[in-house]
Amino acid sequence: MESQTIIGDYIIEVSYELSQKMNEDLDKEFIQTIISQQELEQLNEWRAQFLSYIGEAIKEKNKEVTWDQVTEWARTTGESAVEREISLDESLTTLTSYRIVIWNAILEKLNEVSLSNEELIDIGFIIDSLVDHAGSVFSTSFVEYHRNTVDLAQKAVFEYSVPVVGLSDSVAILPLIGELDTNRARLLKENALYNCVELGNSILIIDLSGVPIVDTMVANEIFQVVSSLKLIGVQTILTGVRPEIAQSIVKLGLNFKGVTIKSSLKHAIVELQSKGEF
Repeated sequence: MESQTIIGDYIIEVSYELSQKMNEDLDKEFIQTIISQQELEQLNEWRAQFLSYIGEAIKEKNKEVTWDQVTEWARTTGESAVEREISLDESLTTLTSYRIVIWNAILEKLNEVSLSNEELIDIGFIIDSLVDHAGSVFSTSFVEYHRNTVDLAQKAVFEYSVPVVGLSDSVAILPLIGELDTNRARLLKENALYNCVELGNSILIIDLSGVPIVDTMVANEIFQVVSSLKLIGVQTILTGVRPEIAQSIVKLGLNFKGVTIKSSLKHAIVELQSKGEF
């Protein structure tokens, strides 16, 4: 059996022990801060899997034989790091540990087998290529998954910030508080349409009294909300429209004809009560 094949088989054989050395010696402080003792066994197996991929590539003298497996392993590891709230910098520092335990294992095996300079260079190329590739895929996966997680969290916050609340069988209210930027205004349209269909109300009060500033772009989005609601048979009542909001509407030349506008939420509710909508 060729020396390089023996080295590859040996790394595969002792991959779990090498993983333990990483977790118990090289990365001990890092590991203790992120996982419990119960999870350590699972981490040992996970790291051993990557070491086995490297051993297989060394055995076959070709990094491509486990390239796809390493890619998937690194991608999953990146997502897991985000879920565990581990920083990217902390995670990448452990890549050095893989190199250390692999080369230590090779040095131990050199007592039994001899490797030429060319074989050592070939093995080093395979190790570096796979570890560097894992680091690259891990980083990309980490950043993308983190971005998606943040986007989903932001969307959830936005959804809570544009609640449609049913007041009666026919009337619902959407009270807006805080800055109404373009993104939130677009989400307002989506939520207003969806929730009005779900609630089955025929009237939606949009209260703007808690919105400090409405620029022309946001005013246009509000107009789009009103127009969209009209198409599904929902009448819109705007309340709390202050002078600066009215000015934005006028500057845009938006036609709010047919839209009921009240100075306050109280006035709108009193009028609806008088019409028997409550």
